[in-house]
Amino acid sequence: MTPGLHPHVPQLGAWLTDRFLPAWIDRTVRPGQPGYVESVGADGLPVETGARTVMVTARLVYVFSLGHLLAPDGACLEAARHGLDFLLGPCRGRDGRFLHLVPAEGQGAAPPADLYDLAFILLALGAFSATSGDAAPLAIANEIAGRLEAHLADPHGGYREDGLAAGERRQFPHMHLLEACQILSRLGSEGGWELRAEQMVDLLERRFLVGGSVGEWYERDWRPAPGAHGRERQLGHQFEWAWLLYRQGALTGSARATRLADRLYSFGLACAGAETGPLTPMIDAIDRDGKPRDDMRPLWPMTELLRASVAKVTFAGESQARHMADSTASAIFTHYLDPQTGLWVNELGEDNRAVLTSVPTRVLYHIVPALAAYASLRDGDFAAPNPLLR
Repeated sequence: MTPGLHPHVPQLGAWLTDRFLPAWIDRTVRPGQPGYVESVGADGLPVETGARTVMVTARLVYVFSLGHLLAPDGACLEAARHGLDFLLGPCRGRDGRFLHLVPAEGQGAAPPADLYDLAFILLALGAFSATSGDAAPLAIANEIAGRLEAHLADPHGGYREDGLAAGERRQFPHMHLLEACQILSRLGSEGGWELRAEQMVDLLERRFLVGGSVGEWYERDWRPAPGAHGRERQLGHQFEWAWLLYRQGALTGSARATRLADRLYSFGLACAGAETGPLTPMIDAIDRDGKPRDDMRPLWPMTELLRASVAKVTFAGESQARHMADSTASAIFTHYLDPQTGLWVNELGEDNRAVLTSVPTRVLYHIVPALAAYASLRDGDFAAPNPLLR
């Protein structure tokens, strides 16, 4: 076993399951309150707005479902069930369609869920089913798939998002659809998930990739959006696509998926400057040519680089990526994550100074799977078959 990441983290897997996850269950699951707390302050105490969003709810159902597979004797399954009950209750209208959020009293009507929300709902349903053995969520996932195909499928590929400005389309909801499809396809569901996952890979190769990287905004026919909008890139999404593609290659034997993953991983490393020196907090917003668009260095792209590096070793057999995984994990604990409190600095600005004092709980979706995957690679933790991790 390699040396600990931090004096307070001698064993990463045990720290994650015995300290980090229990602390965040205590912070996010409030007795007598629905859903999850969506933000805490620098002191770890809840910052309440009254509203609950479907995206955060679904993300945390996934996180705590994964947590149960990592530590079956803990409290994660009940924490996941708490969120699922809210997701399938108040977050769902009488017609079975999901809302974007459940507003606090007096805040008005709730808009419908968008494609980004639906991708995470599918991820949550698959994760909870994989964890609990309950097949009922899979039937709801199949209902969502039926509505996607009947009402949002687009002849140009992928799915429409009716709530956007005319002619605008986003790639990243499709990225998370790929993630959900990978899990659902492994659960014996009859929703056509394996085929849909391959369609997302096709869409990436034919439409999203422009100049060796993936953009954020496109026109209706998937041409890059005009102007600066179309040149925008998020470095974290390059790495997020990469680890999903490495996993797709391992699940299906697709050499194409692995080749696309290598392409995006290499682009991301070059933009992060990780090929020429020690890894430091990296700017996420870049242009098509890799030039920074601002000074912000959020935590979540670091976790996606970590997971992509682990995936490159685990799924593609590229042992050289192990050094990048070690370097990234060390940088996360050095610059962002406090192992004693379990809190993190969510965003660094110029000179690596903290910009935001609040801690959004949605980022647990990035932190927990990345650290669990790294603990599995580094120390051999969590060796049992785990469809949410591998």
